[in-house]
Amino acid sequence: MYVSRYTCKTCNIELSGNFGVHSDQVTNLFSLSNEESDFIKMFLKFEGNIKKVQEHSHLGYMAIKTKINEINIKLGNEGETGMKDLVKTFDEVDTKSPSGHIKELLSASGGKAEVSMLRGEPMKIWATEEGVRNSFYPTLICEWRIFDAIVIRARELGGRMYRGDAESQQGKRIGSKEFSLDTIDAFISLKFYGNEIGSTTTRRSTYYAAILDWAKIARNNRSKGLGGYIQLSSNWK
Repeated sequence: MYVSRYTCKTCNIELSGNFGVHSDQVTNLFSLSNEESDFIKMFLKFEGNIKKVQEHSHLGYMAIKTKINEINIKLGNEGETGMKDLVKTFDEVDTKSPSGHIKELLSASGGKAEVSMLRGEPMKIWATEEGVRNSFYPTLICEWRIFDAIVIRARELGGRMYRGDAESQQGKRIGSKEFSLDTIDAFISLKFYGNEIGSTTTRRSTYYAAILDWAKIARNNRSKGLGGYIQLSSNWK
């Protein structure tokens, strides 16, 4: 597919030519929110001049860079620069650890892959130095060390660990009757994300569980009345 003209109706900037567009990029473009589309228009209006964007939007430099990064992720542009160099660092990882196994799989696919969520939606993932990022929750980095910690805790619980994603999404309090400390979201929130017992937290287990399932470290299961859960594969118990 080719686009011959890009026009900003707000600022009247127009680009003409034959721009090859992949079908995934078209889909990603339409996934942007109105706020993100408006930001792109403003960015084009000021021709990428960060100082002018700051003056117009009243956003700080880092806030603007973060927004640009998030939009790039949605458009599928993240994960290209430096990926080959990063993947090279995975060549001598400890594949006996969950994080090492995930690195090995990502290395074999050029640092990027596609994961199927429980409802069947495809989610793009890619490696970073700190962990794995995904296209559904662009600002979340699923950290390497947290993958290892989840598997260790799941072993201690007999191989099954409930996600706790519904509870975190509903604003339940960590450690309450509804939100057990032994769920993934409660466990990692207390151990790694600075939460305390009695506080609410962000839903992150959905993404950790999907990646563990993709790596065949654990099976990601739907709720059977007690909530969704992961079940460690036999060779990871």
